[in-house]
Order: sequence, then structure tokens, then C-alpha cells
Amino acid sequence: MTAIEVRVRSEGAETNEQPLGALFGTLDFLVDGVNLTARLGHGAALGLLGELASGLVALGRGRTDRFTAPFYSGDEAWEVGIEADGADALLSVFRTAPSLAVAVHERRVELVAFRTAVAGALETALREGPKGSSGVVRAAREGLGSTWPSYGRAARRLGEVEVASPATESLAITATLSLRVASTAPSAPGAEEPKLERADLHSLLAPGPVRLSSGAAVIDLGPTFPFAVAERLLGLADEVLAARRDERPLFRRIDIDGKQIALRSLPGEAGLVLRLGSRSSQAEGGALAGIDPVAFAWAAARFALGVEAAFTNTDRSQARNLRLQHLAREARALTETLSRLGTDDSLTNPDPDSYRSFGLPRRETGRGTWARGGKMRFSPRWVATVPNIDLTATFLCGERVLVSSPRQTACLDRTTGAVLWRRALPRASSVPTSLGLARIQDDGTVTLHDFERGETRFTLRLAPRGGGGATGAVVNAPGLPRLLALAESDRAVTAIDLVTGDLRWRYTASRPSAFRLRRAGRLLLLAGGDSALVALDAATGEVVWRVRDRLPFTADVAVDRDTVFATAGGPIGPTRLLNVDLWRGEVRWARDLPARPTPGQPALVTPTVVSVPTRDRRGSGLASFARATGEILPSHEPGLAAPATAWLAVDELLLGNSAAGKLLAIEAESGAIRYTQDFPRHVDADQPRRLEPVLRSGALFVPQHQVHVLRPSDGELLGTLPTDLIPDLVRVDDACNVYVAEESGHLAAFGAAPRLSLVR
Repeated sequence: MTAIEVRVRSEGAETNEQPLGALFGTLDFLVDGVNLTARLGHGAALGLLGELASGLVALGRGRTDRFTAPFYSGDEAWEVGIEADGADALLSVFRTAPSLAVAVHERRVELVAFRTAVAGALETALREGPKGSSGVVRAAREGLGSTWPSYGRAARRLGEVEVASPATESLAITATLSLRVASTAPSAPGAEEPKLERADLHSLLAPGPVRLSSGAAVIDLGPTFPFAVAERLLGLADEVLAARRDERPLFRRIDIDGKQIALRSLPGEAGLVLRLGSRSSQAEGGALAGIDPVAFAWAAARFALGVEAAFTNTDRSQARNLRLQHLAREARALTETLSRLGTDDSLTNPDPDSYRSFGLPRRETGRGTWARGGKMRFSPRWVATVPNIDLTATFLCGERVLVSSPRQTACLDRTTGAVLWRRALPRASSVPTSLGLARIQDDGTVTLHDFERGETRFTLRLAPRGGGGATGAVVNAPGLPRLLALAESDRAVTAIDLVTGDLRWRYTASRPSAFRLRRAGRLLLLAGGDSALVALDAATGEVVWRVRDRLPFTADVAVDRDTVFATAGGPIGPTRLLNVDLWRGEVRWARDLPARPTPGQPALVTPTVVSVPTRDRRGSGLASFARATGEILPSHEPGLAAPATAWLAVDELLLGNSAAGKLLAIEAESGAIRYTQDFPRHVDADQPRRLEPVLRSGALFVPQHQVHVLRPSDGELLGTLPTDLIPDLVRVDDACNVYVAEESGHLAAFGAAPRLSLVR
């Protein structure tokens, strides 16, 4: 029978400060004189010895048939797995992260010999290890030394299961798994199924041959682990689809049990190329060419689902294996994505007039009180101190100013600055509505506070939205119910009645998306992360129209009159601009963009031109198109302005306020620069957090080191706010009164003096 020895090679000085981690060295499993675990490296060997001793005790007493002991080597996570097979033990050593690798698989040793070897290693650690660790060693040794009951353990039973992806695809993946047949003994009456779920990779290391075939060409991986192959191919399928969507080349090489699979995908080639090689030899073991990327993804997803079904059908407890659940979840998500690639579920609105009648709010133009002549003067009104102002939760609502911090929310009188009410509230995302301030906490709790006293009107609980923060849109128009539409969880949009606090409707998408909402009359536009731009009826939640594109839509959507301008594209690869009829949902034209659009900046729309702000390492630029036809107009490559530039369209001008202290005014149709305005800069720390200019009554309020007021048509300076605050946030009301917030904790209000005019 095979001889086994467990040896601890001590390295490093002894210390009594850390009893559990003081003995550092390499734990060696020597079987027939061969070191099976040399690749595990250095680590805390004492803890692993204790885990092995506890596992062997459980095996000997019949409490379990299999156990694993974790071991960390640098940034790698390893496990030692022991499985009982009659009077023997099957030893496996494998890496679980960053990727699966099997060093030793089911090396057969005598269970008694293994127990004796671990007990001897504990004796060595007790003699040579640090004194502070003797308690841990003695406890493990006593467990091994206790009298074990005698169990007539039967040898494990194995069964073979065939797994194959459908042969109708251009790529077929087949495997034969040698699975351990679980006991089918009936459970006791009234006994409940265990609720514990855990990641058990050891039980998924079922060996078997795997073959990839396309027509007459075959890649034979030979004896390997089909679960590991399914995981790696599923990851490759996601990358292949992303490369296909972005029209970029892809070169990948993966290692599976000593074999290398090289994948090559080029936009100009007809399909993928797969080659099989070996790390120990330069010779190739076969190649598959001309594989359709979509067919490759289908084959990988169906093979992964077949592997999952083979494990769960053979052993019902595998349904609680988190590692297997993750594989099945990723495979099903991939099949959902693939099922939409070949179908166009675009939908147009057959009755646009019923939505056109609600119309859209009028946009601000450069015409107004201050469009001609005169200078602007401002006088300080009041200053409030609010430590750590939350700029995203500071609003101008009628005659009130709502300002929030991480600990409280306060309501100030717009004219005097007097505190009307103050509430100690936890930090949350805020949305102002016509009936109060809606606050959405991270756990999904939604609370509406009235404007009069800050009292709670209602509270309800939604599914939390992870990662993307809260996003919503307020519905408040004649003939429509008063609603607050919020993105819920990762695929739903829910409408809340602001009067009653009840849920009116919930729209659930077919796949997770980072939705952003934009209201346009009676329509709610949903975009962000998905390849569909969806318009919902704000009153009922029904889908009015849907536009499907090959590229995913970004959240940057611009609406002007009867047109939606939406950008589509991933993090890399091609991007495009789409002109969509707002009421019918028909695509009028689509144009590829010469550079990547600026994230968070919707298209700039004038009466005749639409321009998309672009950005790369050189800086910011503009890509311009004729609004009606999509014809390419004179544009500016990135490098025209600083990378951090906020853009605004005013009549036929495109205005950009850059972090470099310069304001650009560009004629939209010709691309010519009408004027530039350089503002004085002191230190970079005085740069405001937000650079968005504000247009009111024909005057343009530009935040820089100070807030400068200009006439947008010719760039004439009308005035400057007399404040020392850094304008991190600027709000302007209809009377051109200005409210400036500095993130450090100050909020100041300035009143616009009456305009002087000549009376004849």
C-alpha cells in the first residue's frame, strides 16, 4: 500500500506573540517519497494541520464522507480535499482562486496511515514549534488519539453521465463525467432539508474527457475536469460577445489541466479560431476555424447548463453548492443575452397623437431681460453654515431652499435665509417633488417629507438598488397622476403615488440594467446598459415603444421638441448617435461617432444642429450633425478644450465651460469659434466641483473661481458675484437671484438689483 508522510519544514524565528500563526513553513504531503503539495508554497502550516486533524476525526467517526481544509499561499487560495473510499482516503490538492488548478487529484492512501502521518506531524510541531502554539497542537493531537468507533464503510459508487451541447450548432462540446452517486436513503419523517449553502469545489472535480468539434475538425482535451472547462469557456464566451459588439480583436489563452486553448478573433476574419497546445510542448493538438462567435457562446452556455444538470441530477445536495449555482446563473444570463441577439423586438407607437397632446415644457433660450444692454449688480442677502453640504441633495424649491448634510436636512426661506425646519435624517438620495422631498436610502426605504414642517407624509420599502445609486423622475402635469418613478433593484422601475403613498405600477425588464429615467410629457424614457431604449406610459407603466440596437444605450438621452437623441456604445469600440421620433419610436437616422462621447453629457441640441461632446486623453471635442438628415457638419476633434468641460446649447451656439478657466462659444452649424472668454485663476484648489453654466432670462451664469455673468450671444461680461465662496453648486431663480454652495459647509444668497433703463 502507498506510504504517506506529512512533514512540517519550519522556517523563520520562533515567537510567542502570535500563537496561531507563529509556525511558518511549508507543509509537505509525501506519498511514496514524492512531494504532492510543493506548489502550495509557504504559509501558516499549524492551522492547516489542525484542520486536517479535525477532518480526519470526522471521517473516522462517520460524521462525513468528505472534507476540505483551506490553505493560502500569497494571493492564491488552495484547498486540500480528503474523501473516504472504504478503508482508504482519496487526497486532492487544488487551487480555487484566482483560477481553478488541480495539483493532485484523488491520490489513494490508507486512511489509518494518513491519520498516523498527521499525528506524527503534530508531535513534531509540539516539540519544535513555538511555546505559545502548544495548546492548539495538543487539542488536535488529542482528537486524533481518541478511540474511534469501527464503521464498515462501503466503497464509493461512481456513475458516468454524458453531457453534450446541441449538435445543430457549428460548435459542439461533449464530455463524459465520472460522478459519485449519492446515497438515496430516505430521510426521517418530518425531517427538514438542510438550509446551508456553501461553495464546495472539491465535489465538482469529477474527471472525464472533453471534446470540441466543428464539422470534421476536433479538439480533444483528453481526461480533464469538465466543470473547470465549463467555467473557462463561459468566461471566454462573454469576452467573445463583447469583442463582437465592439468590433475589436480578441486574443486569449487559457490553461486547463496542463493544456492550453488559444482563441483568436479578428473583425476581418470569418469567425473564431481555436487552437489546442500544451505547456510542456510546442506542438499543437488541433485547431477549429471559422466558428461563429454567437454559436461559440451558445455552445459554452448550453454545455455549462448540461454540466450543472448532471451534478444536480446525480446528487440532489449539489443544488445548494454556491459554485455550481454561480455557473448556472452566469450561463442562464448568457442565454438571455443570446436570445435577444437574433431577434428585433422593436415596437412603434400606433397612436402618437394621444401622447403628443401632452407636449413638453418650453426650453430656456438666449432671449430675455438681459439679452440686450445693461449691467447686472448683486447684493448679498444671507449666509448659512451647513457642515459638509451634500451638493446632490441641495435644491431650490419655490420659496424654499432645501440643503442636506450627512446628518440632517434643513429648509431655509429663500428671501431671508431663516431656518423653517430642521430634521436629523440619515444620508440618502433626494428627489424634490411637488408635494415634498422624497428621500431614498440605501436599503430601499422611501420617505416623503412635506415642505411645510418636514414631517413624514408616508414611508414605504422598495428593493434596494446596488451600485448605481438612486434615480427617478417626477410626473406632475395636468391630466396625469402625481407620481414618482424610481429605478428599483437592478431591473425594475416602480411608480409611487405621491398623494397616497401607494404603488401604482411596476415595470420589470428582462435583464439587469443600470436604468436612468427621463420624463418627456406623458412618456418615461428608460436607457442605460441595455441594448433597448424604452418609452413607458407614465400613468400606466405600459410599453409605448421600444428601439433595439446592437450596441447598448448609454444613460445620456436628450429630448427636444418631437425628437430623442440617444447615444449607444460600450466602454470601448464603436459608438453611434440615434435620432428617434419621440411619439412614434421610429429611428429616423443613426450615425457613427468619430470619438467616444463624454460620459454624463447628453447631446447638445439646437434648432438645426445636434452635437455630441466627445473626450479622450487629448481633451474635449464636438461631433456635429444636421438635425434633420444626420449629415456630418464641421466638427472639432478632442483637444479643443480641457477634458473637464461642461457644455450647454443656447440658440445656435454651443457653450463650453472648461476646468482650464476658459469659456468657448462655437457656432453650431459652421463650427467657427465666435468668441472665447478667459477667467482669472488663482489656485487649482479653488476650482468648483461642478462647471455647468446656468441660463436665466438671457444671462449666462458661469461658475469658475467666481460666478461670472455674461451675455451668451456676444460674451459681454454683465457682472460678477461678490463672494469669496468657491461656487461648487450654483442655483438661479427666475428673478436671477443666485444661490452659491461651497462643499466645505457654506451657502450664500445674492439678490439681483433692479435693471436701470432710460425713460424718455
